[in-house]
Amino acid sequence: MELSNPLISEYTWANKPSVAPSGQIICVTDIGENGSLWRGNGTKWVRLNPIKVFSLSAPVSLTVTTLAVNLATITIPAGLLGANGKLKIYPLWATTNNANVKTLRAIFSGSTCTTMTSQSVPNNSGLVIIRNTNNEAAQKCSSGLVAGIGSSAGSIVSTTIDTTAATTLVISGQLAVGTDTLTLEDLFVEVV
Repeated sequence: MELSNPLISEYTWANKPSVAPSGQIICVTDIGENGSLWRGNGTKWVRLNPIKVFSLSAPVSLTVTTLAVNLATITIPAGLLGANGKLKIYPLWATTNNANVKTLRAIFSGSTCTTMTSQSVPNNSGLVIIRNTNNEAAQKCSSGLVAGIGSSAGSIVSTTIDTTAATTLVISGQLAVGTDTLTLEDLFVEVV
């Protein structure tokens, strides 16, 4: 699809120019729902807006097992986060409303960043933020808080995932009792 502004060139993430002239704007067509705009700062390309990199197409349910099961797998392209980028993960999940524990985890390239548990409620809407901390290979994340913002009894999780390479975000679910159900009703992931 051609842009209406002839001064903005289109590229894919893999073939964007390595030189980022100060003030130059490009559209990266394969990152984000409708592409994404990036501005050169003289050294690198900087995203102009948050980018939705994943949206769940249909609910995914878990039942009949007490094993951890991957409910969604999202690939984050190499270098997309940058040194101070953040992944914002918004899960909406429904569960059997009883006292049994149901667990949802965010696993970033093999490292469990957040473990959220639910019991005696029918649903949860969460927010998980994985933060690059001024380094593309150092992240911090709250260890387990469904709301995503506020106090947590758990420690901050620190990981050393190299985000200059492609990374994987996995959302997994686990039931304490196999007759219960956990349904990932919706999920979207943004890079900010």
